[in-house]
Amino acid sequence: MITTENYFWIVTILALVYTVVIRIIQMKLINQDKTKELQKRMNDLNKDYLSAMKSNNKSRMDSIQKEQNELMPKFNKLMMGQLKVMGVVIVVFLAFMYPVNTLDPFMVDDQTFDLVSLSSAQGEWCGSFAVQCSSSGPWLVDVTAYSGTSEKGTNSTYIYCSRETGILPSPVMKGTLFPITTDKKVYTQNENATVCITAPEGTDRAVGKTDSGTWFMVPLPFTIPVLNANAINGANIWFIVVSIIFGLIFSFVWGKVQKKKPKGEAK
Repeated sequence: MITTENYFWIVTILALVYTVVIRIIQMKLINQDKTKELQKRMNDLNKDYLSAMKSNNKSRMDSIQKEQNELMPKFNKLMMGQLKVMGVVIVVFLAFMYPVNTLDPFMVDDQTFDLVSLSSAQGEWCGSFAVQCSSSGPWLVDVTAYSGTSEKGTNSTYIYCSRETGILPSPVMKGTLFPITTDKKVYTQNENATVCITAPEGTDRAVGKTDSGTWFMVPLPFTIPVLNANAINGANIWFIVVSIIFGLIFSFVWGKVQKKKPKGEAK
């Protein structure tokens, strides 16, 4: 089994490799120089057109519009090329997310449980699971209501093992929100926790999932303003943050290297 420390480095290294792969793909599939040149020319023409409008220079306006029309097919082709690259980037991102999610050692102690309908008229569904105190918590318990194979909505709540302590993980809320409750907040080893919801209309199945007090978290040496967060929760979020930061560093360094090259060598 992968240790939590090794998993941290695996996610970080995958994020770095992903960033390099994406930059290589972008450089191979997009001619950066031509792209910048065309975008600059289009911007200059727009400014010139506005200037011609202010001076009511109709012949200049017609001339600019003619050049814009000539450049538009090239610009549209450029945009289509960038959309194709974006599609490739998404596929590569999903490919890297697969090992990030499947290797997660924090999911080993998670469990799922089914809820049963107690009152179809009132939409009350309840289910239970045994609390295993492998961690003192807090635990995140989320329930998803289904209609056939379609998700109606998901909501979550927290419980604790032994005592109320720890940083709360991010709640899961999507779709049609509904009330979710537990019979109490603090449980002991092997004690059954009962979870109940008032399901949305049309629900024919409800499934609960527990995140048993353990999840990927990277403490920060500072607090993020506005969000008031001093830790990054979730391997996916950490992957994205590392990718963005390393991507900015990579672009900065690459730009410096290109500027130092003779003009004939820069690509």
